[in-house]
Amino acid sequence: MARRFIVDEENITKIGEDKIQIVGKEVKHIQVLRHNVGDIIVLNEYDCKIIGMKSHSIDLEILQNTKPIGIPNIEITLYIGMLKNDKMDFVVQKAVELGVKNIVPFFSKNVVVKLDEKSRIKRMDKLQTIANEACKQCGRTDTVKISSFENFKNIIKEQNKFDASIIAYENEKNYLRDTMSNIKRENISSISVIIGAEGGFDKDEVEKLLENNKTVCVSLGSRILRAETAVLNILSIIMYELD
Repeated sequence: MARRFIVDEENITKIGEDKIQIVGKEVKHIQVLRHNVGDIIVLNEYDCKIIGMKSHSIDLEILQNTKPIGIPNIEITLYIGMLKNDKMDFVVQKAVELGVKNIVPFFSKNVVVKLDEKSRIKRMDKLQTIANEACKQCGRTDTVKISSFENFKNIIKEQNKFDASIIAYENEKNYLRDTMSNIKRENISSISVIIGAEGGFDKDEVEKLLENNKTVCVSLGSRILRAETAVLNILSIIMYELD
């Protein structure tokens, strides 16, 4: 299979019928890997042939849509309370490998990370880079979007667009296995998974989320898991059951 590269839409310019020009960091990456005119690569979701190379840009001819690989049968959006640097990086990487389609970091009462606007943009760019690299590493031919950091009020409103929403909460008695049995009996195509940060959720936050009748609260067992462990646990189970 041809090597895959992921380029943001703002770095792609149409230069003719089925022909595009790309700029940005992936240009250097393609050059470092010694690709030349005539080589076939995968760019985002397309098979492309290199038709021109300059120091800061590359011209490509789009040949066809690339064969879909590694795309899960169910669309999962992960809402994750903002974690400290290396933990957040780890969660994004592993969530992509496990099949998540969208990742939405959020700030709630118990999030300890504080970021100003400039730091948020820089952090989001880094997380998107990690997600792109994870897609390439695990062979996915789609892309995983890292959304702008949300506040807790906004994520409550967003739950209406999913077929089901699952909150992991350490004080809950309802086990995930029971919830999965119910979900498997329904025609579900999209799920949101909501995991708190290091400090977890306050009870009132959980109650507000549960006002949506499609939202369920689950326990991941008698042991309290770290946020990053909880993400791997719940995503692995969901993908095993539904993918």
